[in-house]
Amino acid sequence: MTTPPTIDPAMVRALAMMAELPLAEGRESTIVPILSAWVKDANELSRKMSAAQHWTVTPATIFVHPLQPDGKA
Repeated sequence: MTTPPTIDPAMVRALAMMAELPLAEGRESTIVPILSAWVKDANELSRKMSAAQHWTVTPATIFVHPLQPDGKA
């Protein structure tokens, strides 16, 4: 596996531009440590979930209908 690039202010600015997200001047340095932590943790979770014991795990989507004002479903 290759080493991921270091997240720096230029990368934050480029990612924001690609995602069409507004980013005020000077905010990049505030976002770098947050995005760095998210990417590190996401990669760790990805590696964990790629292990053989997790191959049969599937996401579950649960739909819940809110209760009516009388408390009945």
